[in-house]
Amino acid sequence: MSEPLKAGERLLPPVRSGGRSEKPARLPRKPGAGAAPAAGAAAAVSAGSAGRRAAGRWLVGFLRVVVILLIAGAMVGYLGYRHFTAGLPSVNVLRHYHPPVMTRLFASNGRLIADFGPEQRIYVPYAEIPPLVRNAFIAAEDRYFWYHPGIDPFAIVRAGIWDLLHVGSGRRPLGASTITQQVVKNILLDQPMTFDLKIQEAILALRLEDVLSKQQILAIYLNQIYLGLSTYGVAAAAQAYFDKPLDKLTVAETAFLAGLPKAPTAYNPFTNPAGAKARRDWVLARMREDGYITAAAERKALAEPLVPRAAGPPPTPLPEAGYYVDAVRQELINRFGVRQATEGGLIVRTSLDPLLQRTAVDTLRNGLMAYDRAHSGWRGPVAKLSPGPTLAADWAKELAEVKPPPGMLDSWRLGVVLSETPASAEIGWLDPAPDAPPVGPAPPAVPRKGTLRPADFAWARATLKPGDVVMVQPVPAPAPATQPTSATIQEAGENLALMQIPQVEGALVSLDPRTGRVLAMVGGWSYRESQYNRVMDAKRQPGSGFKPFTYLTALEQGIPPSQKFLDAPIVMAGADGPWRPTDFDPGFMGPITMQVGLEQSVNLATLRVAEAVGLRNVAKTAEAFGVVHKFPLYYPAVLGALDTTVMRMAGAYASFDELGLKVTPALIDSVESPEGKVLWHSQEVACTNCAGGSPDQPPELVSNQPRIADQASVFQLVTMMKGVVLRGTGVNAGKGIDRPIAGKTGTTDEFNDAWFNGFTPNLVTIVWMGFDTPKSLGQDVTGGAVSAPIWNAFMKVALKGRPVLDWPVPPGISMQTFDTADGTAIGAFKTNQAPGTEVQTASSPGENPAGPPTASTAAASTTTSGLDAGMSGLY
Repeated sequence: MSEPLKAGERLLPPVRSGGRSEKPARLPRKPGAGAAPAAGAAAAVSAGSAGRRAAGRWLVGFLRVVVILLIAGAMVGYLGYRHFTAGLPSVNVLRHYHPPVMTRLFASNGRLIADFGPEQRIYVPYAEIPPLVRNAFIAAEDRYFWYHPGIDPFAIVRAGIWDLLHVGSGRRPLGASTITQQVVKNILLDQPMTFDLKIQEAILALRLEDVLSKQQILAIYLNQIYLGLSTYGVAAAAQAYFDKPLDKLTVAETAFLAGLPKAPTAYNPFTNPAGAKARRDWVLARMREDGYITAAAERKALAEPLVPRAAGPPPTPLPEAGYYVDAVRQELINRFGVRQATEGGLIVRTSLDPLLQRTAVDTLRNGLMAYDRAHSGWRGPVAKLSPGPTLAADWAKELAEVKPPPGMLDSWRLGVVLSETPASAEIGWLDPAPDAPPVGPAPPAVPRKGTLRPADFAWARATLKPGDVVMVQPVPAPAPATQPTSATIQEAGENLALMQIPQVEGALVSLDPRTGRVLAMVGGWSYRESQYNRVMDAKRQPGSGFKPFTYLTALEQGIPPSQKFLDAPIVMAGADGPWRPTDFDPGFMGPITMQVGLEQSVNLATLRVAEAVGLRNVAKTAEAFGVVHKFPLYYPAVLGALDTTVMRMAGAYASFDELGLKVTPALIDSVESPEGKVLWHSQEVACTNCAGGSPDQPPELVSNQPRIADQASVFQLVTMMKGVVLRGTGVNAGKGIDRPIAGKTGTTDEFNDAWFNGFTPNLVTIVWMGFDTPKSLGQDVTGGAVSAPIWNAFMKVALKGRPVLDWPVPPGISMQTFDTADGTAIGAFKTNQAPGTEVQTASSPGENPAGPPTASTAAASTTTSGLDAGMSGLY
């Protein structure tokens, strides 16, 4: 056995010179031991090295896979980002958020008249939204709003788990959208939500938080969100549900509104009061948990009723102001354009007086009904039910299915004739149920029965049969002797008034002459039936209402009111040869003063006045006062054979009232932006001391209206027009009114148009009656007979509380009594005038200063009805 190896000895034999090593000598082994430990150690070293190499190779492979996955994930993420962000709208558009906001119109007393626009929204800046309202919506919709970056990851996870656990349960998925996401969805992604859109919503929400502050985002949300009852935004909803501004809401009311965004229809308090109350109470609990209200405030709010009985969508404040609203809307469009006028949230303060508007509607309707009853027969039922044996049992159900005619007034009811005898008729009618909800199905109406008044039954007896559906108005028993009015319905009694919608139409406008502010305007019987505004749009002949402009032309030329002109036959050049005009009354008075000619509306004397002063001068006066844009130079126009409008006549007569200052009717006082910036205001009258003036000093108003006629001459005319009401054709207008009134009647050829144009020193009112398609109102139906009583009824109400004034006498005018040959009158005379003196006129009788009628004037005169008969402007 060889010696043991010593330190430093080689383990292998030396290499031979050929470069080949020899095999190592076998080491001897002891039986059972010896070489085995050495071989195990070598094997262990070899195995460890191999393991490390394998682990290294696995780690390298894993890292390669990770890198590849990261690269692939980044590429997929980039491609996905590019996919989801492709075509996304820019959030920068919300930097200048201008939602469609309805324009609101207010009356002169601050009462809301109407609002219009594509969406019912009232914009409120963030600073004007009470903290209570802001906090309530945050508690209900996004309690971590002030802390998240636009999306709420915890809410997303919570919603995902909820939705997975309730798949197929039919339950509504749990929402996870933040307020920021809702803003994005409602404005930038306004379409049905899909998975792709949900990702895009989150991306845009993150971007939006980088662009706008939390306060800006919350303001957008609270002005944009839909809250039911066709309202958008918290301010409009507060008005619709509670008829309150935001700062007047209680805690309970605020919580109710904050609970609506989740499901406005489901939580409608009028159709689902229990669900709405439960949702409100949940919001109150959240507000208390989040520290926005105290436990005591929560308990108090929980005790409040959900919605007061009187709440709900408030009724239109002025339901009969449709004509006025349409005229204002058109003026706003003309001034600001369609978009700003209807979506710009304009705050429009008008001159409308609610009391006078209601009075104008009632008095005009009463006058039209009185005319219809006096000049028209019963025109039959509006519908028919089967008069069989089932009528007595089923009439209420069948009657409920009949639609009212568009022109039927709200105070009228549909009724059905159940039976009739030679002396009376029994009518079944339906009374709306009390306390009907403003939204949702109405409770069934209450069936009632009554009998027609004897006078009404006699009026329609020949045609009334069982099953006829008629319009009735309940009246107290015993029935009044006067005709029923269109005022609010009275308590039901046994008697019913039989009603029918007049076929005749009418118009009324009233304005303040000092400023031109239109205080009331009614353009027809019913705006619901016809939106055609007969004040603004109907071109009608004024008849004798034009005569004052001819007499004013004479007065400006120095002709005194006592000067006489001949009332006798006259032949003038007409369209088809000689024209022979006539007067309303047969016979001729001979020479009469201008005072009598105007008071009695004498056609022939008026034509001679026009000849004397010159037709072109009359034309200048008419155009200056705005009666027409271009006066037709032919003599029938002197008697009112020309086209004008009720509003033009109102402006012209207001200029009389202001003694020659030009008055332009105005519907709007001012227009403001939603932020309160004044965009436009009327400048007809300026106040010199309103800003910084002393409270002890009354406002000093200065008119900016131009002068269009001599003050003294217009005062003379106004004095003459007083005689029209005192002694002439307009006496019906002054009955029962103990104050100075001036005016002029107007009746056109064939009695097609009936006017009364009248004024006091502080109010001008014009009334017109006629058919839309011109036809006769009836023989001897004049403006003094049918329009003056309407004027009188309106002015009796309108003048209550106004001071009794007279027109101040201008310098150089003296009031003197003179003989009119029809009595005595007090006239106004200038310094160089005296009763009985005559003034040489500009042209002699018979001269035509306009020259012979041209082809155009002849053609124009043929378009007027019956000019050659000489009846236009007859009374």
